[in-house]
Amino acid sequence: MNLHSVLEGYTAAQMVVAADDFGWWTKLEGANGAGVVVAEDGALPQTVARALVRAGWLEPDPDEVAQAEAGAGSGTGARFRLSDEGREVAHNRGFVRVVARGWMPTFHALDEAPVHAPMLPAQTQPEDVARGCTDIARRCPETFRVIAERLRADPGTTIDLGCDDSGRLLELAKLAPDERLAGVDLSASVIRQATRRNEKLGLAQRVQLFHGDVTPRMPPPQWLGARLREQVTTAMSFFLLHQLASDGGGIGAVLEGWSAWFPNLRRLVIGDGLLSPGSRWDEQPWFAPTYELYHELTGVRLWAEEEYREAFASLGWTIAERCDVDHPMLVMYVLER
Repeated sequence: MNLHSVLEGYTAAQMVVAADDFGWWTKLEGANGAGVVVAEDGALPQTVARALVRAGWLEPDPDEVAQAEAGAGSGTGARFRLSDEGREVAHNRGFVRVVARGWMPTFHALDEAPVHAPMLPAQTQPEDVARGCTDIARRCPETFRVIAERLRADPGTTIDLGCDDSGRLLELAKLAPDERLAGVDLSASVIRQATRRNEKLGLAQRVQLFHGDVTPRMPPPQWLGARLREQVTTAMSFFLLHQLASDGGGIGAVLEGWSAWFPNLRRLVIGDGLLSPGSRWDEQPWFAPTYELYHELTGVRLWAEEEYREAFASLGWTIAERCDVDHPMLVMYVLER
C-alpha cells in the first residue's frame, strides 16, 4: 500500500457511494452487467461520471462512441457502461458504503478521543450501515435460495433480528411466498424508511417491521408480543451476533436467549463476519483489516469460526448448510435441531 492508494482511494470511495446514491450501479448491473447509465444534466453527476471513467470503472458506451465516430448520435459521451474492473466495484459497493459513510463518524472521533481511552463509542450513520449490509447480503443470491428452499418445505414465520432496511426479508418474500415475515431493528429511522417503502410496494402486511432492541433478555421486550413469539419458527440474524456476543456473555448465551423467546423455533440462520488470520493487512482478505480495526476501536470482540461451531453444538444445533457469502470472512450457517 503506497501513499497514492491511500489518498486517491478515499476519493474513489466517495465517488462509488455517490454513484450508488444516483442509482447508477443498479442500472449498470442490469442486463447481466450490460446496462447503460446516462449522466443527468448537472455539474455534479457529470463530475462523478468523469471521475469514475478516470478511475477505470466506467467507460463510454461503445454504441454511442461508434455513432459519434460515424457522424451520428449526440457525440456527447454521456452514456456509460461498466468496465471489467467496474463490475467488481459495483458488486462490492455495500462494503464501500459501510466504510465510507456508515462507520466514518467513529473513525472521525479518533481526533477528539483521550489518548488513554480504552475504546470509542460506536458512532454510525444507521441508514448507510443498514443499506450497506443489505447490499452485502444480496451479493450472493444463492444464500437466499438456500434459506427459501427450507422455508418452502417447512413454512411458518421467519423473523430477521436486526433486519436493517428489511432487504433480506423482501428477497425471501419473492422466493418463499407462503412464509410469514417479520423484522426488528434498533434504528427507528431505518424502520420508518423501510416501512414507507414496503407500503409503496404493497408488502406492508406481508412484511411486518418493528422498532426495538434484539438483545436477549427475559421478560421479552415490548415489541415481541405473545402471538409473534408463538408464531416464529425461523429466526435469522446477519452481521449482529458477534456484537451481541461480545456484550452479553458469548455466542451461546445470545442464541440460548433467542431460543427462549421463541418456543416453537425450528431453525436459525446466522450470517456473520469471522475473525481473520494474519497479522499484516496484506495477509488478510480485503475489508478484513478495516472490519477488525473498527471493532477494536469500539471494543467489540470478533470470533473465530471454531467458536461459532462450538457454541452451536453445545446448544444442540446442527449445521444443515454452510455458505460463504462471496467473501472469505463472511459465512452463513443454517442451523436445525
